[in-house]
Amino acid sequence: MFQYWTDDTPAAKVFSFHLVWLFYEAVQGGADTNELFRAVRQVRVGNSADWHDAFFDLGDRLKALADEAHDKGHDVTAGQAYLRAFTYYRSAERVLAGTDDRKLPMYQRAIDCFYAGIDHTEHVYERFTMNFDGTDLDGLFFPPRNAKKGSPPPCIIFPSGADALPEEQLFRGVQEMTARGAAVALINGPGQGRTIRTLRIPTIPDYERVFTTLVDYLVTRDDIDHDRIGLIGGSMAGYYGPRAVCFEHRIRGCVVWGALYDVLGDLYDPYPPLHEQLQWISGTSSDEEARDKLAAFTLDGLLGQIECPMLVTHGARDHMVSAASAQRIYDELRVDDKELRIYDDETGGSGHCSVDNWTQVVAYQIDWLLDRLG
Repeated sequence: MFQYWTDDTPAAKVFSFHLVWLFYEAVQGGADTNELFRAVRQVRVGNSADWHDAFFDLGDRLKALADEAHDKGHDVTAGQAYLRAFTYYRSAERVLAGTDDRKLPMYQRAIDCFYAGIDHTEHVYERFTMNFDGTDLDGLFFPPRNAKKGSPPPCIIFPSGADALPEEQLFRGVQEMTARGAAVALINGPGQGRTIRTLRIPTIPDYERVFTTLVDYLVTRDDIDHDRIGLIGGSMAGYYGPRAVCFEHRIRGCVVWGALYDVLGDLYDPYPPLHEQLQWISGTSSDEEARDKLAAFTLDGLLGQIECPMLVTHGARDHMVSAASAQRIYDELRVDDKELRIYDDETGGSGHCSVDNWTQVVAYQIDWLLDRLG
């Protein structure tokens, strides 16, 4: 994986990982590579305050450009700039602890830019809500850009990971999915996006219940094929996704984009830099409390219940979760149609969720899933 910060330190690798992540979002209109390089010139390796300040300032500059374009009636320019401002504000927000007083205002600033931006573009979307455990969770539905006439399209459920925002998924695969004739459903699930930030609802181990509620909603729509619902889940959703299809058999195909067999054993224990974030999204306040809660976040003994085709992809040198987690998921699957792809330095994509080869990996995953959905 490309390293902007060349020190042979974990911090250099992690900061470079986040930058490479943004490179792909730039391909999808969520950032600009030159703006990114100008921002990180100010960032000392491992210094989260530098990162926050650099991207906050960049977000402010892009928002000012967007506001000016909007006032002059230049809708295309305004939309593009607002969407990039969203990404930069979100990048600043990402490094703030969940308990930081600046986090919620920064999140709201990012979200305001996202909707100001997308409403100035040709992206078609619909906001919806679904009631889960007595609380209305909100989501986004994108219809396909290219659909066969007379045939309702398949729909891909595309959950984000950890504390990620569903809005970010616009730049991580949504556009590739809708271009291939699929509709897409995104949600603010427990422990994610607005749900953890404003509703204070932490993540849950039995995440299949969230997806069952979402499928219950999707089958009320007459603009998708109810028998062609699939799921692609990455990072923390590399646990949520396979967990879902162990129980929810109306999902007819699943891609695990960065496997996570056991959250405690495969992520929390081996990767201490995520302790604070995982405690926040799980609603715990100590290491001991987090370990107790996260012990239930496991696929152990469940994968034999899966009935749908499964693709598992993983980076050979994932710095958060070992490729052994992907192998374990694959080995325990009992379905005939299963595939394991480990991306290495030669193919590209050896990093976490194969972030350093998303142009190829995302396309392969979507094509694989749509081949199974028919």
